[in-house]
Amino acid sequence: MGLKYKNNYILLKEIYKNIKDSFYKKINYSLFYKIVKRYFEIMIRDLVYRDREVFMPNRMGYVYLEEKPHKRAFHIRTDIIASKIKGKLIQYKVPILDDFYKKIVWIKPKKYTNCKILPLGYSKKIINKN
Repeated sequence: MGLKYKNNYILLKEIYKNIKDSFYKKINYSLFYKIVKRYFEIMIRDLVYRDREVFMPNRMGYVYLEEKPHKRAFHIRTDIIASKIKGKLIQYKVPILDDFYKKIVWIKPKKYTNCKILPLGYSKKIINKN
């Protein structure tokens, strides 16, 4: 997470605290978390395996998976073990083997322009596997 966005994120617990009174039936936080997690698992499945645009609830726009070309030919990798042995930072240029990378794109209405999607660990694995 970059320093630019450090204080701009809202935790799921904060969202739950703000909306728990508006639920038709009382649910605890663990059930709320499971529901939200399952929604995003289904959304990632539809994006990656079914190659669909996913429309978000409450007129929040839609999400799709875009394939973009790499802008540079190398990644910079740091060798931590060799750096500890030699006492200085050791880095290697590692070539990028594929020509494209995939990114989740959120097309959102004007009122959500400050919102951002962060790829979660399991979604990155699924996207890179496909």
